Amino acid sequence: MVNTSTIMLIDNLKDKISLTRICEILRISRGTYYYHKNNLRNNELTDLEAETQQICIKTKFLYGYRKIHALLSRNIKCSVSKVQRIMSKYGWGCRIKRKRSHRPGNPYKQFDNVIDRNWSSSIPLQKLTTDITYIPVGNRFIYLSTILDAYNLEIVAFEIS
Repeated sequence: MVNTSTIMLIDNLKDKISLTRICEILRISRGTYYYHKNNLRNNELTDLEAETQQICIKTKFLYGYRKIHALLSRNIKCSVSKVQRIMSKYGWGCRIKRKRSHRPGNPYKQFDNVIDRNWSSSIPLQKLTTDITYIPVGNRFIYLSTILDAYNLEIVAFEIS
């Protein structure tokens, strides 16, 4: 990764060591050095770009180019298409809130309905039912899982977590 400090270091050492040797030590090609050196000058923002960036940051990138242009046109005279080009160049477009679809999930495993709403039982521990209850405690939940015997409606087992 070549950054501005690397380019400035190479520029300072160029008089003492050959450029080829410096690039060899830093493991970058001379073409990469020249590419980044030429683009270093072009990376400075114009007044319009800087103002657009400030407004985008201030509004937390929630506005599109039309709204940004409306805010910009109070101070600076510019066209909507210019603001649109600047925002697309730097990726300052508004964040789009993704729509969530609420689809019911598929069950992992499905069992046959053996009880078929016949809750009566003549033998203990023949028909057992279970349920999970969520109990709010403070800002979180405690889960209570119970197992009920259909013979005498007695709770056989429970677990709290």
